[in-house]
Amino acid sequence: MVQQFPTQRGRHARSSCPELCLHKLSVSFLLAIFRAEREREREREREREMESKAVLLVAALLLLSSFVVTNGASAEASSAGIGPLLVTKENRKTLASTDAGNITAVDVRDGYRGTYHLQFITMKPSTLFLPVLLHADAVLYVHSGSGRVSYFSEEDSDKTEHVDVEHGDIYRLEKGDVFYVESSPAPAREELSIHVIFNVEDAENTKELSLAAYSSVSDLVRDFDDRVLQKTFGVSKETIKAIKREENPPPIVAYRHMNEMETPNWGERLFGTLRGIRMPANDDIFNKKKKKKKKESDKKGAFNFYKAKRDYENCNGWTTALSSKGLKDMKNSGFGAFMVNLNKGSMVGPHWNPSATEIDVVINGNGVVQVGCASKASGESDDSIRCEEATFRVKEGDLLVVPKFRPVSQIAYNNGSLVFVGLSTHAAGKSSPQFLAGKKSFLQNIDREILAMAFNVRKVTITDLLLSLGEPMLLECTSCAEELDRKMEEQPQREEHRGDDEEEKEKGRGGEPEEGEAEPAEREEEEEEPREREQGGEEEEERAASETEDRARGQGRN
Repeated sequence: MVQQFPTQRGRHARSSCPELCLHKLSVSFLLAIFRAEREREREREREREMESKAVLLVAALLLLSSFVVTNGASAEASSAGIGPLLVTKENRKTLASTDAGNITAVDVRDGYRGTYHLQFITMKPSTLFLPVLLHADAVLYVHSGSGRVSYFSEEDSDKTEHVDVEHGDIYRLEKGDVFYVESSPAPAREELSIHVIFNVEDAENTKELSLAAYSSVSDLVRDFDDRVLQKTFGVSKETIKAIKREENPPPIVAYRHMNEMETPNWGERLFGTLRGIRMPANDDIFNKKKKKKKKESDKKGAFNFYKAKRDYENCNGWTTALSSKGLKDMKNSGFGAFMVNLNKGSMVGPHWNPSATEIDVVINGNGVVQVGCASKASGESDDSIRCEEATFRVKEGDLLVVPKFRPVSQIAYNNGSLVFVGLSTHAAGKSSPQFLAGKKSFLQNIDREILAMAFNVRKVTITDLLLSLGEPMLLECTSCAEELDRKMEEQPQREEHRGDDEEEKEKGRGGEPEEGEAEPAEREEEEEEPREREQGGEEEEERAASETEDRARGQGRN
């Protein structure tokens, strides 16, 4: 028995050695699998990191592209989904230019599905803007000169309305109307200049909005087959060929005015024929009837900003708004209109419109416009996606788009006035601007303590801020425009100095790496972190393997 015990123990020891070796091999195999899996995980991590960088790059490019300005306009400030805030006179698109006159255009979008096409029509004396069929509602403002607007509607094509217009008049035409414009004949008179805004929000072709505004009456005829036109008008084949072989004239042509009684009614005949209404070519009874109706239409007339009663006036200027009472045709137009005349060194107090985009056209003088931003959230950390406040110099002919909820202030220089006509994109009388200051300010309705918390200031500071209950509309602001001018000129210099300071700081840290060396250095930094993680992981793996071996030895001893 004594001799057999060592034999049994020795056999057990010999048999445990292969098991221990096999266990070590299993552990090594598992560790190899573990390392391979970790390496694959690191590779996937690197791929995800590269994908995230690519996504960020694409997002940055898309963000930049959203700030591209249409019509070649100034890119000083624009918001995502919104056309340019400022379009200068020089950056309008030319649609037509002849000795008789010219037409320039601007397309704007307000960021709230509103799309508008503006045309600036200038006509020399004794010229004619040829008849067109409106595809959209239009509002006309007469900037200078005088003339006559003639139109007939889709529902009432046998009756022509004539409206004599002059400087300061505003008038509305409806979708489906056919209209044409005659400028006054006297050579000594100034050019007839008309600003027209078309509400083309339903336009199918958003790339070429001028096509969505109106079409030439001649195109309505020439697009049909000769035989169809011959039967339609009841004329000879030669007459139709004579019409179709001629090229389309420019939209504005020289025009020899005739006596009112001799004015041809071909426009009514054409539109009536297309509508299925036959009308006589020459009818004295009709002409007399038309003359009577002209007098009735003259009573209707246009609304004139300079002749109307002013809504508000003080030593800093005056303002007049067009309501549905002033011009009934504006009631359902989707537009409101106003004029602001600022005296020297005055301003319109900061305000915004809660339900309408404002489109302002400077018609006289120069000034500065400051547009704030009401869309950045408190504590906004990502500066790349927030809208920015903007300051512009404006002059006669410039156009400014102010989306709803964005506060704005218009300021005149000390040496001259600033006059602008505004169109708000809403039904007249349904909304009005909200001013930051004054007794009607919304700030007056908020508890002072709560307001102090919102501004992160003391309550006494808010009390001082809201102490004045004066009228906030037209205010004296001597040298305010000049001060903003100076800051705009200094802004590039400040940016340049800021860049120089950053370069100096980099040099103080040991110099900035060369352009060719920057990429390897950055790559080395990026690779250093995974290398450290890998070393730490290997140490953990070795420690785990050592513990496994110790446990295996302990089992072997047992």
